[in-house]
Amino acid sequence: MTLPATYCPRFVLLNPDPNPCAGFRLVHCSDPRISAVPVHVPADAFKLRLEKTAISRIPRAAFYNLSQLKFLWLTYNSITSIHPSSFVNLKALRELRLDGNLLSTFPWEGLRDMPRLQTLGLHNNRLSSLPAHAALFLSNITYLDVSSNRWV
Repeated sequence: MTLPATYCPRFVLLNPDPNPCAGFRLVHCSDPRISAVPVHVPADAFKLRLEKTAISRIPRAAFYNLSQLKFLWLTYNSITSIHPSSFVNLKALRELRLDGNLLSTFPWEGLRDMPRLQTLGLHNNRLSSLPAHAALFLSNITYLDVSSNRWV
């Protein structure tokens, strides 16, 4: 069976409350055939994990419909570029993980779109410097991991 590039084969519903209306969705996609950010993620998703896929770029407003998202893990993919407006409308996001990708730059100004972000993981990428202007966008960050990059 050939899957569309944006197909995510596994949705997991976490529901700690017996009331089905109180459920939180954890969406986990880990399939090397996925080459683009899935477009059919439930709007009420609480956590999205796109791991070990062939995704190479994060386009503008990629997660726009996921305004309730608190955790976004884009780990161990092939991401080389992130549009500065990729994270528009992620006002509730608290944790962004981009560990194990191929990023040589990061759109620091895009952090403005995530005012509640506290954790930013950029471990094991190809970053070679931390630009001075990045500090302007890190005021709410309590955990920043930029270890194991190509620092000059």
